[in-house]
Amino acid sequence: MSYPSHPGPYGQYPGGPNPQYGGQQPMPSGPYGQPGGFGPPPPSGGNKAGVWVGVSIVVVALVAFAITAFVAPGFLVGGSESQRAANHGTAEDFTVRGVAAQDLGDKVAEALKTGKSAAVTPLLCPDATEELKTFADEFREPQDVGYIHVNVGFDGEDEKKGLTRAVVSLSGSAMGRPDIDGEIPTSFTFVRQADGWCWQDLRDIVGYLEDFHDALNAGDLDTLHSMQCLDRSLGFLSDPFADAIASGEKWTMENYSHRMAGANADFVGGDATLTIGVNSSDGGFCVMTGSLEK
Repeated sequence: MSYPSHPGPYGQYPGGPNPQYGGQQPMPSGPYGQPGGFGPPPPSGGNKAGVWVGVSIVVVALVAFAITAFVAPGFLVGGSESQRAANHGTAEDFTVRGVAAQDLGDKVAEALKTGKSAAVTPLLCPDATEELKTFADEFREPQDVGYIHVNVGFDGEDEKKGLTRAVVSLSGSAMGRPDIDGEIPTSFTFVRQADGWCWQDLRDIVGYLEDFHDALNAGDLDTLHSMQCLDRSLGFLSDPFADAIASGEKWTMENYSHRMAGANADFVGGDATLTIGVNSSDGGFCVMTGSLEK
């Protein structure tokens, strides 16, 4: 008895290829697997034309680039200050103002290390105070300045408003106070103007105490109150500043001392002494404590 043959593995039939259906025979193949019987395709004449078109485009582009570079060479490096500021400049490029307040702080720190007026002056605002302009013009002594921390306010609110401050220790001689041996805490004011952040003002803590002294002797209570820290009220039952002015005394500043965190000073008038404490933790100076003793 004979049995029908079984398919081989993967559906193939034993003994040869699968049977053809409909009697269709495979086409003979030419070289490289191409269908036979038709011969190679005729050569195309468009290749050379395409090459010449590509070469022409490249030549035109190079000529246009050369003309632009000759007429406006600044476009190769970004000629405007705003473009350089957007790229943050280089560490030695002191003329580039910061695109953020801290960027300017970094530039000021690098400039102060040089001891060169030419490095400091370009960072000043056009409307910089006379005190700052004088400092920049007379600046000759390199300062041992590390990182300048710019106070931008809670959640950056001060920076958003365009006014920030930083406190930096500078030598007494650099601040025009050769009688002071050592460094003086100095407040820098940075503002944002049309072309970026710039340095507008500086005031050392000794000058701040002198301003307080002048306002006290002038009886200018509003100025004295404006120098108080915003979150501080002085005196429990009375205002020591108002009481000092009401006494009518002439006040002299004595026993003052300063440090990076602030300063203390006594103002003596007759038998009374007004003692104040100045804080510098927010990048500027403000009177945190005050008491009047008679």
